[in-house]
Order: sequence, then C-alpha cells, then structure tokens
Amino acid sequence: MSDFHFYFSRLELHAPELVPSRVADPNLSRDISQADLFGAKSGAMVDCCRAGLLLWNDDLTAAHPLVQDLPDTTAAFWHAILHRREGDYGNGRYWWNRTGSHPAFEPIFDSVLHRVPEFSLLDEMRAAGRWLPLEFNAACEQCARDGKHDAELRATQRLEMRGLLEWCAARVRANR
Repeated sequence: MSDFHFYFSRLELHAPELVPSRVADPNLSRDISQADLFGAKSGAMVDCCRAGLLLWNDDLTAAHPLVQDLPDTTAAFWHAILHRREGDYGNGRYWWNRTGSHPAFEPIFDSVLHRVPEFSLLDEMRAAGRWLPLEFNAACEQCARDGKHDAELRATQRLEMRGLLEWCAARVRANR
C-alpha cells in the first residue's frame, strides 16, 4: 500500500467543514507533509495530491503553497477549493474561472448525483448535465449566511475532493 493510499484511507470518512476553523489533526498534516506519497515520484501532480490530502484534513495553510504557483488547471481546481474553504468566495470564483472545464468534473458529477441527499443544487446540476463548481461555490457562500444545506454541501464537498484526489492519484500512477 502506498503512503497516499494510507492517508487517503484515513481521511476518506471525514466530511470536512465547509469553512474550517482549525486543522482537523495537526499530527496527520505533519505526516502528510513529510510522506513519500508515491514511492519517490515527484512533480506537480504529486504536489496536487499532497495539497488535496492536506485540504481534506482542513489544513488550508499547508496546502496553499503547494498549488498557488502551479500553472495547470488541476492546481487551479485545488486552489479554488482552498479559497472557497477559506470563505473567500470571490477568490474561489476567480480560480474556478481559471480551472475551466476539468476531466475530473464528470466523475464528481456522477458521484454527487448518486450519493448526496436531494437539495436544490442537484436539480441545477441535473438540468445542466454536469458538475457546476461556480454554483457549488455560491451555495457554500449562501450556507455561510443562512446555514441551510450544510450537511448536503459537506457531503458534496467530500465527494468533490475525493473525486479530484482519485483523478490526481491515477495520473501520478500512470506517470501523466
């Protein structure tokens, strides 16, 4: 089992807060930061995987430098999630626009539609036939104001991060 799989398994059941107030497990963040996630492989996609694991552990501060200067759409995707989770929804929108359409959107869309209890965002996604990151960003912003749909949005966020992490890890394993 790779270190990535070990940490992914430890985090898999955690439904991160939309806007965390603290790191879920500081010791876990330290371990993730130091781990050899993919047997001596390195590069932007490994950094994206590390950032994703740290974000899932609510460690936005440690994740940020890993993705802020990477020039690809996957790093922009993680960067958008990071700023949304900081409660900086405007900056999140900026990074969603930099992300554009991403290949991980399709599996995320499918997973969310089949695993999240019904709420209004799912109707919008069904109508559009795709993952709607800007609308999800807006729903999280609305939840910060009124608290509605927190559980559904957290479940959606968990599946979003899981889907992107799985997509990134597959690229590392395939050396893409």
